[in-house]
Amino acid sequence: MNKFKNNGNRPSPRLQFLSLLLVLGTLAVLISCENEDDLPPPSAYVKPPSEPEPEPGGDCVFSTIVPEIADGIDFECGGPEVTFFGEKDGSFTVNYIENPDPSGINTSERVVEYNQTEGVEPWAGFFFDLASKVDFSELQTIKIKVYSPAADQNVLLKFEDSADGSISKEVQSITTVANEWEELSFAFSPSDTDKFDRLVLFFNFNGDKGAATTHYFDDIVMSEGGTTEEPGETGEPTSPAPAPTVDPLEVISLFSDAYTNVPVDTWRTDWSDATLEDITIEGNAVKKYSALSFVGAETVSNQIDATDMTHFHTDIWTADATEFRIKLVDFGADAAFGGGDDVEHEIVIENPAQEEWVSLSIPLSDFAGLTTRANIAQLIFVGAPSKQNTIFVDNVYFYDEAGVSTEPISGAPTPTVPEASVISVFSDAYTDVAGTDFNPNWGQSTLVSQVDIAGNSTLKYENLNYQGTQFASPLDVSGMTMVHVDYWTADSSSLNLSLISTGPAETPYAFDISNGEWVSVDIPLTEFSSVVDLTDVIQLKFDGNGTIFLDNIYFFTPPPTEPSAAATAPTVPEADVISMFSNAYTNVPVDTWRTDWSVATLEDVTVDGDDVKKYSGLNFVGIETVANQIDATEMTHFHTDIWTADATQIRIKLVDFGANGAFDGGGDDVEHEISIENPEQYTWISLDIPLTDFTGLTTKANIAQLIYAGMPAGSMTLFVDNVYFHK
Repeated sequence: MNKFKNNGNRPSPRLQFLSLLLVLGTLAVLISCENEDDLPPPSAYVKPPSEPEPEPGGDCVFSTIVPEIADGIDFECGGPEVTFFGEKDGSFTVNYIENPDPSGINTSERVVEYNQTEGVEPWAGFFFDLASKVDFSELQTIKIKVYSPAADQNVLLKFEDSADGSISKEVQSITTVANEWEELSFAFSPSDTDKFDRLVLFFNFNGDKGAATTHYFDDIVMSEGGTTEEPGETGEPTSPAPAPTVDPLEVISLFSDAYTNVPVDTWRTDWSDATLEDITIEGNAVKKYSALSFVGAETVSNQIDATDMTHFHTDIWTADATEFRIKLVDFGADAAFGGGDDVEHEIVIENPAQEEWVSLSIPLSDFAGLTTRANIAQLIFVGAPSKQNTIFVDNVYFYDEAGVSTEPISGAPTPTVPEASVISVFSDAYTDVAGTDFNPNWGQSTLVSQVDIAGNSTLKYENLNYQGTQFASPLDVSGMTMVHVDYWTADSSSLNLSLISTGPAETPYAFDISNGEWVSVDIPLTEFSSVVDLTDVIQLKFDGNGTIFLDNIYFFTPPPTEPSAAATAPTVPEADVISMFSNAYTNVPVDTWRTDWSVATLEDVTVDGDDVKKYSGLNFVGIETVANQIDATEMTHFHTDIWTADATQIRIKLVDFGANGAFDGGGDDVEHEISIENPEQYTWISLDIPLTDFTGLTTKANIAQLIYAGMPAGSMTLFVDNVYFHK
C-alpha cells in the first residue's frame, strides 16, 4: 500500500536534463572511488521482512497531513505527501507500514518504508512541505530514527524555503550500524529560524545505487543542542582583483569593469544552488556567491564564439573554499541544449589560496572535452565544501594570448597610507623627496624612462641588469618601519631591491615574481637594518632581468588600526543632554547596543581610560531603546564621536516608532539616514548633526532605533563614543 504520493510537479525535460548535468558535475566533487569501496555489496545485507499493513478499522486510519515539525512527526496515523527526485533509470516507493523490527530504541507500531530501485541518481531523495517555517530559537537539533541496510551510509537532511530553493541548509550524518534502529542527529542554528518550510531527505547520499535498497525511518523530532554559537563571518576582500592587462581587442568579456561586456542572460540560473549578491569593492563591481554548491551563468540568448580565443580567465577570492571547479558548456552547431552535439569540460582547482585574489588564466586546450567553442552558452562554478563556502568572482573573460600586453594598461594601485606617515621616493600620491637622480651613470645596461600608464607617472626599466637611484642628500628612515614598492612585469624572473648607506653598506631583498599584474610589496626595514644604517640611506638599487615597471616607492609606518587617545570630552551642560553612551553624562537605559539582526561584532573597549564601543566586520548595527523610547522633541542636535582606519562611508539612521510606540504597528514610523562620505581616517571625528538634517524624521518623541552602517560593507571597523542628543 503506497500511502505517500508523488504530487507530479516535474520540471520540464530540458530543465531536468540540465539539472542532471549540473548536479552530476557537483557530485564529481564529492564522490571518490575510495568512498564507493567503503560501501558493502548488495549481498552484505538482507532486507528485514515486512509485516502486513494494518487492516482497516485498526487503532487508527492513515491520513495525509501537513506536519508541524515542532510537534514531532511519529507516522503512527498520518504522514505528509512527498515528492521524489532523481529517478533517472529507477523508481521509488514510500509506504506506511508496521515496524519490521520493534526493538531497541524504536518499539513504535508504525514506521515509514523507503524503497529505491537500481538506477536512481546518487543524489536521489524526496521532500515534503511543513505547516510553517521551522523555529530553531529554542531547539536546534533534528533527530530521526533510522534503520539502514548498512553502516557508513550518508544520510543528508536539508531544509529549504518552498518558495525559493536557494534559501536552504543541509546537514549530514553517518549511519553506524546495519539492520538496527539508531537515532541520527542533525545540528542547526538559531540563525536558521523562520527560513525553511520544506524538509528534504537523502538516504545513502552519493552512495552506490547499483542495487535496490530499503531504508526505514521514524520519529522526526526537535531536540536540545545544535550549533548554538553562530559561525563567524568568512570575510571578504578589502581590495579589488588585479586589473586585467590584455588588449581589449583580443578579449570577449562576460564580466569586468576593464572591458565592454557581452550580454549575459543571467549570473544565477534558477537551477543554481547558491546565493548571489552584486557588490562593489573600492568601486569595482564583484559577484559574490555564498552558500555555494553550484551556480550557472548563461549566455543562451547570445552564445559566445570563442573559436579564436586561447584562454579563459577569472579572478576568485575565498576565505573557506577547499576546491573550486569551472565548467564550460557549448551547445553545438544547433545552438540548442540537448541536440546531441553539446560538449563540455570541467577544470578542478584544488586548495585555492585563501584570503587573496587568485588569477586563473586557463588555456582553453585544457578544457579537453570542449571540442567545439563556437556556441558557449553556460559557465558553471562549483565550490567545496558544498554549501559552506563563499566565492567572490571578477574579470570573467576569454582572450587570445596574442593580446597579452607587454606593458600594464592600468596604473598601480593608489596608496592609502596618510602622507604624514610616509617618506616618498617616487609616487604621484605623495610629495617626493627633492633632487633624486633616477638614472645615475653606474655603467648599467638598463634603459630608464618615465612613462605614463593610465595617467600615472611610472618608472620603466627595460633590459634590466641593475639600476641605481641616488638621493640628493641622505635619508633618515629610522623612524619608518616598512618600504613599499609596486611593480609590474611581463617577462622578469628575478628582481631584488637593495638599500645602500655610506660605506657603501648594502643588502638585497628578493621579490617573489608574479607576471602580468601589478604587485604591491611591503618590506620590513628589519630586512636591511642589520647591514644598512637606516639614518643614512644614500641610494636604492634594483637588479634582476626583463622589463620592470615601478611605482609608489616610499618608506612608511603603517597607520594605527585603533585610536590611542580618547575622543574629546563633551562640554554641553548635562541639563541640555539626553545621553545614550558617554562617560561624561548619566546615560538613559538602552535595550541593546547590538540587535540580533545586526551584521557586526561588538566589543566594549577602553581607550585611554574612556569607555568606547568597537564595531568590527561592520555592515550595519542596530542600537535599540524600544523599552525606553527617547523623546528628543526639545533637542536640536544628534552627537556622536567616531574613529575609523578603513571606512570609506559611514551612515547614521534614526528611527521613531510614532505615537503608538510600536514598530510598524500603525503606519506612523518615520526615519532618516545621514551619509558621511570619505570620512577622515585615523582620528576622532566629532559629528554634531542638526536634527533638522534628518528631514524624514518628522516626529522625534519615540526614537527607538539608532543604526550605524558603512562601506566597505562587512570589513570595516568603527569606534563609537559620546552618543547623545542635545539642545
